[in-house]
Amino acid sequence: MRRHDYEAEGALRDRVRSDPRRAKAHTELAAWLARCGRSPQAREALQAGLAQASRTGPLHHLLGLLFAATGRWGPAEQHLERAIAQEPTRLEYLNDLALVQGAAGRAAASVATLHRALALGGEAAGMAWLLGLGEQAVAEAEGRPARRPPAGSRRAAVVESIVARDPETAEALIGTTAEPTPERRETLRAVRKALTRLAARNPAYPDLYFGLSLVAEQLGEVQRAIREAEKALALAPRYAEAYLLAVRLYEKDGKPVEAADRCRRVTELRPRWLDAHVRLGGLLQKQGLAHEAADAYRKAIAIDETYEAAREGLRVLEGAVPAAAPDLGPGGRGGEA
Repeated sequence: MRRHDYEAEGALRDRVRSDPRRAKAHTELAAWLARCGRSPQAREALQAGLAQASRTGPLHHLLGLLFAATGRWGPAEQHLERAIAQEPTRLEYLNDLALVQGAAGRAAASVATLHRALALGGEAAGMAWLLGLGEQAVAEAEGRPARRPPAGSRRAAVVESIVARDPETAEALIGTTAEPTPERRETLRAVRKALTRLAARNPAYPDLYFGLSLVAEQLGEVQRAIREAEKALALAPRYAEAYLLAVRLYEKDGKPVEAADRCRRVTELRPRWLDAHVRLGGLLQKQGLAHEAADAYRKAIAIDETYEAAREGLRVLEGAVPAAAPDLGPGGRGGEA
């Protein structure tokens, strides 16, 4: 997955250091971290950007979406309101604030925000639909006890809307857990629903299938996850992160040969990814291919001789892979006649 691309992360951090007042540099780094499932680090990057950037609207907006993705409506609303204070005519900010307010059960506030968006010339169809739901909720609350949908349903609706508008948030929402809770499963299904609709409209976008594969994996649907990952690879044969995902999935499916094949492709595409070489070494070692496994470990050590995982792999193989005999030349004594 993208979290292994140390070079990409380093380049993004260098961009931030070279121009710390540029909001886009901070948001690009945070979005990349979020896509890697590293939401806490993404929030830290945005908080750091707020102290340095000259234009903070985009930072507050993305920070609000990250909080909304985890159901933390209070901080999400606060940051979205700050984004709007910076750029009061951004319809995207207003629409997202209205969604979060509605998900938090603040129907009246959501309606007021949608009216502001419509007054600025917002998309009448989508906003009018949301406005109708909000006004109905307000009327019910005034006439009798509010009949709010379950919190989970509100969460799923917001998750689906966020992913539909910004597919790059999907990986942060998917995350990685050994056994998803019922709440997490609902979130995952909402992400899948949004990505499936996007893929139907944009069938040539490999990132959408990559996200669908991650969702299926988290839901325990390994075969389906493999199919989605292979779709991404068919569309983008140089998609190293998708190959690495396929490695993990084939391992889970008990197919070490296929896993090693995909892992070998990763090492070809990203020869400086130390983890990929070590992963390949382990896969080959399990198949009894000691010489090939040792070669994979040595390639990692050639990049970083202190890399302990590779050195340990070689130590385990010690004795199984004898060192190459020296070339003694004619006569067998180093070339002596």
